[in-house]
Amino acid sequence: MAGTAAIKKAVTCENCSLDNLCIPKGLSQTEVESLGEIVNRNTIRQKGEALYHAGSAFKGIIALRSGSAKLLGVDRNGNEIVVDFMLPGELLGFDGLSTQFHQCTAIALETVNYCRLPAQQIELLAGTIPSLSQILLQRSGEQFDAQIQRMMLMRRTAEERVACFIVQVSERLKARGYAELEFRLSMSREDIGSYLCIAHETVSRIMHHFQTLGLIEVRSRQLKIVNKKGLLALYSE
Repeated sequence: MAGTAAIKKAVTCENCSLDNLCIPKGLSQTEVESLGEIVNRNTIRQKGEALYHAGSAFKGIIALRSGSAKLLGVDRNGNEIVVDFMLPGELLGFDGLSTQFHQCTAIALETVNYCRLPAQQIELLAGTIPSLSQILLQRSGEQFDAQIQRMMLMRRTAEERVACFIVQVSERLKARGYAELEFRLSMSREDIGSYLCIAHETVSRIMHHFQTLGLIEVRSRQLKIVNKKGLLALYSE
């Protein structure tokens, strides 16, 4: 009985709670079932472990089921920088799709559970599921758009960058069914500073200032948004 119950509760592409945010969104039931037959599920990485390394062979598109990760790149001077943060339901691995070798390193910020669509199956599956290529292209395009927004954000003041970052994390968590006003920032102040191109001391100072203004409350990495409209007003034109 226990075994039967476990099978019934097993997470598949058909019953995953993230189906509307992941690859299956937009596919028919039959197509989702076909996808589910080849997806590798329940890969676990602990905090600090790599999902893949820069220079490693592309093995497929990864979908985070739980936990968060950061993407690290290296600038011209050899300095490691945070390129992006990934949340549950989001896809990563596109940095290896064109050259078949990853340009970034993906590191778990906490314990993560993820699925992988194997590289060798993508082209084959795209032949039987025409809409899959379009969906993957759309997801890749969304990440490209996010990077453009990040570049535009770099033209703002440090306070505007931090305010926008907090609101963006809130909105992304809201879209995934999580609490939008109170959440844990899994990334360190150093990581946030690297992502926003400001010193981590500046990040800490600005967050303390936001607390003084009554916009947020911070306890260690637990953050509560007290006045979201106030944060929006800081960087809205």
